[in-house]
Amino acid sequence: MNKSLQTAVAASTFASALCLTTTGFASGFALIDNSASGLGQAYAGAAAVAEDPSTIFFNPAGMMYLEGTQVTAGMHIIKSDAEFNDKGSTAPPGVSIGNNDGGNAGDTFFVPNFYYVRDFGEKYKIGLGVNAPFGLGTEYDDGWMGRYTSTESEVKSINFNPAIAFRANEKLAIGLGMNIQYLEATLEKDINQTYLGMSDASSKMNGDSWELGFNAGFIYEVLPTTRIGVHYRSEISHTLEGDVRFRNLSPLISNVPRFANQDVTANLDTPSTFSFSLTHELNNRLTLLGDVTHTKWSNFEELLIEGDNGAEVTQVDEKWNDSYRVSIGMKYQYNEQWILRTGIAHDETPIDDKYRTSRIPGDDRDWLSFGASYSPNSNLTIDIGYAHLWVEDAKINEEYKVINPSSPTFSSPGELTGDFDSSVDILSVQATWKF
Repeated sequence: MNKSLQTAVAASTFASALCLTTTGFASGFALIDNSASGLGQAYAGAAAVAEDPSTIFFNPAGMMYLEGTQVTAGMHIIKSDAEFNDKGSTAPPGVSIGNNDGGNAGDTFFVPNFYYVRDFGEKYKIGLGVNAPFGLGTEYDDGWMGRYTSTESEVKSINFNPAIAFRANEKLAIGLGMNIQYLEATLEKDINQTYLGMSDASSKMNGDSWELGFNAGFIYEVLPTTRIGVHYRSEISHTLEGDVRFRNLSPLISNVPRFANQDVTANLDTPSTFSFSLTHELNNRLTLLGDVTHTKWSNFEELLIEGDNGAEVTQVDEKWNDSYRVSIGMKYQYNEQWILRTGIAHDETPIDDKYRTSRIPGDDRDWLSFGASYSPNSNLTIDIGYAHLWVEDAKINEEYKVINPSSPTFSSPGELTGDFDSSVDILSVQATWKF
């Protein structure tokens, strides 16, 4: 095994171990944070720019624009803030939810990436990407007033993306990739037992899944200074398998099937994406960049978790919508060693106010990004990027249930009503080695 390949295998193993322990606070639960160079320009032109091996994620056709063997390793630090403001939440008669607003439900998360590209014969490039395309993390203070909707939510992912690229002709490059994806989810909440004469119980559900998908794209050089990139990433249908465990349940409901400790399954489809990107060299220093990405979130209609005893443990209507992300940016070749970057973006939420939950309290986001690339020599490039995301106030009117044996439906409704003040800061660093 040659030295560059040994480095690639070792870094891939390390990156995959990290991916399994990280989550991010996202629009929906998709993460675009898979390139530090791309972050600096708000991911404008991502499917066409092809500057380093991270192009495997954004468009594998871009590997044809890379020379020799290259390795990129990066880390993204995502700091999210999400604070709830109560606007008249209600509870059934005799039930107290208190006035604890839950504190800051966001956190600081670490999302790593790794990419490797090399020649394969004279006409092809092959590569491997290891990244985390999906992530979510919210955690509220103990005893918060929305504890019967959620206390903690976490989605973790890791994606292995082997890819190949070739040139159809001098102007057209084509790339294809496979996505081997692992997804893990944890959902926790409290259960009100006031009408049973007991304090709160709690439930914790865990599940995971491995599934396959693909991505494909092309880059076409309209002019020597202008090229377009088109990229498609398929949806992946996961069936998460795991278990649900309850604590402190009243003996009065111990025989109710949906409150039994048991194995559970849940179907979850990650969305497909379609991107159209443009790069144009205005002169030998300044390049303009643009991107429009459509994400098909409309396949996420409900969260249904079923127990192996046939019980419906959880059912939540989601009814998400397809969404668009639009970005523009530029990069400026300051000198041989430095490239300066900036960009802006608007990222639509797929969530209607009617169906928003405290597990994913997101709304539309506006990006402002800055970044720079430094090449101390021809074999090494270091990228750093920073973005601040302004998130619109997210309104919520989420119903929850209180166990009530005297009710015909065995429960009485309450409602969590208010909005969330949120923001996100992202700092990314990566290094690219050329062998």
